[in-house]
Amino acid sequence: MRTATLHNTSLVNSKSLKLFLAMLFALLFSSFVSANDSVIKQDDPQTMVLDLSNKVISELNANREALESDPAKIKEFAMAYVLPYIDTDKMARYVMGKHWRTASDKQQTEFVDAFTNTLIRSYSQSLLKLNIDSVDVKNAQEEKPGRVTVASSVLQSDGNRSDVVYRLYLNKHTKKWMLYDISVEGISMLLSYRKAYDSDISKKGLDAVITEMQTKNAEFNGKA
Repeated sequence: MRTATLHNTSLVNSKSLKLFLAMLFALLFSSFVSANDSVIKQDDPQTMVLDLSNKVISELNANREALESDPAKIKEFAMAYVLPYIDTDKMARYVMGKHWRTASDKQQTEFVDAFTNTLIRSYSQSLLKLNIDSVDVKNAQEEKPGRVTVASSVLQSDGNRSDVVYRLYLNKHTKKWMLYDISVEGISMLLSYRKAYDSDISKKGLDAVITEMQTKNAEFNGKA
């Protein structure tokens, strides 16, 4: 087991979806600051998660004031640097579930784009709410060839500890490990979104759901 340590000033709910998405953006934020430092390697899943965690230790605190004063900066780095480490296409396909098979190419493309922007819109500022003392990253566990889980234990400054598990797969073409799901206390982000979107799509129709997502994203973009 290897450890990364963080000290922040904000409050976060350890058992909400916001925590593991905030954790994801915290990890991925390291790639934003590493552009002028070192590239995070994706050839080993445990090392990848650990390096991302270690990077955010100093950089989040160093840039907190600037990020808090200009929320658009959070969106900028999320848009520019999340994609290299997370497979949003894969996530969107899973979230759509059975509806993906009956969707047109246009609907699939629009949903992937809207879903990606929805993640950023909904949780771009969750990064600033992290109040974490330490993150213990454990060894990767193979689920099946090409798929692993990397468990971690997140200790918050109020003494609460949460089990956060990252799921990654090995892209056969690029030979890089990619994040595609995070679970906190056994609650999967992908499964939670899948249930919510399945209900909405079944009730309103796919086009209506996509339009709603696009509208909310556009409103957020106008505020950023």
